[in-house]
Amino acid sequence: MLTAVICILLLVISAVLTFYYAAYGALVAFLGLCVAAMLPGVAPGVAVFIFWGVAVAVVIALGFILPRAVTSSRVGVPYIVLASLAGMLVGLALSHAAMIIGSVVGALLGGVAFARTPAGRSLAFPSSRFWNYLCAKGFPVVISYAITGTAIPVVVQWLTR
Repeated sequence: MLTAVICILLLVISAVLTFYYAAYGALVAFLGLCVAAMLPGVAPGVAVFIFWGVAVAVVIALGFILPRAVTSSRVGVPYIVLASLAGMLVGLALSHAAMIIGSVVGALLGGVAFARTPAGRSLAFPSSRFWNYLCAKGFPVVISYAITGTAIPVVVQWLTR
């Protein structure tokens, strides 16, 4: 039971961290997935850990590669994060693939919604500046929530045994 509690706490912390620095959120979500795999009787395949581990490594590398002005900016992040979370939860009701697609579509719609506000006019939707910023902010969020969405069914499966 303690393992399940730790996993749930890590997933909640990951969801909160995506609002501040999504690369940390993705890393904590991956740790939550690893803890979920330690639950007795349920174990995702090794391919799941390899895939999401490489995705987290790419997110962390992008955090180092991108300019400091982009990584430290929080412009429109709540729109992207909340829409991606909503898309992930809606997709989770359907399937694993729908959960990932829902997270991507949610991040895209959240970025467009922000760009249509007076504060988002500086992104100049649909310019290349907008798409670059959306990819820089949305990709880590999508990875974080996709990993969280992968871990949730593992925990639920264990809790309902």
